[in-house]
Amino acid sequence: MIVIGHKDGGIEKASISRFTQKTKGFNTHTIIGGEFAVGKDLDNIAFKTLLGSCVAIMFYDNVQKVKGMNHFLLPTSNSTNDDMKYGLYSVEAMLNEMYKLGCSKGNMSAKISGGADIMQLNNVSINSIGHRNVEFAKDFCKSEGFNLISEHTRGEHGRLILLADTFETFIKVTQKSETDTKILNEEKALQTEITKSPVIKEYVGGVDLFGDDTPTAEPEMEIELF
Repeated sequence: MIVIGHKDGGIEKASISRFTQKTKGFNTHTIIGGEFAVGKDLDNIAFKTLLGSCVAIMFYDNVQKVKGMNHFLLPTSNSTNDDMKYGLYSVEAMLNEMYKLGCSKGNMSAKISGGADIMQLNNVSINSIGHRNVEFAKDFCKSEGFNLISEHTRGEHGRLILLADTFETFIKVTQKSETDTKILNEEKALQTEITKSPVIKEYVGGVDLFGDDTPTAEPEMEIELF
């Protein structure tokens, strides 16, 4: 069973039989912007997502063998909002689902990725969208006492992240111009939408992952472990 948190705050428990998409030989669930997923290693389902200036926080309990990944678009909101696009709500909701499966903070470690300055490129500042999301993720892990064992963040290109069993994590930086253009256009559109809302303290662009097995849509390149 895979637990999926949706954009509207809904929680779904999905049978592993529905996950038939393959990535690097793993049956895979794709996490789009504003969602999270939690699953046991015994389920043999990997999680993947495509990040621009958005960030994914990943957790793993090395005793219960349970992993979780989210993909948040915005750090926080001024109001109480059960919407997974907000990092604070998303990560707390994801952790609650992991605790229900027996996870314990003392057995858990964290990784973060994303936060590219894809909208700034040559005009990067410390107050950029990507920077603010990365800082939120790092501050959350530090303040809550989670051991942050690695991060792969910032830069000027999108990232494809694959989280497999035993916290094995693959990353592929997008270098195909069509991919970065797609990410950039979607982030600009979401930024325009977000800035019209009075309840948001900070904003970040949103990215949806392509429906196909994205690694085959990119040119061949090295996939790193982190």
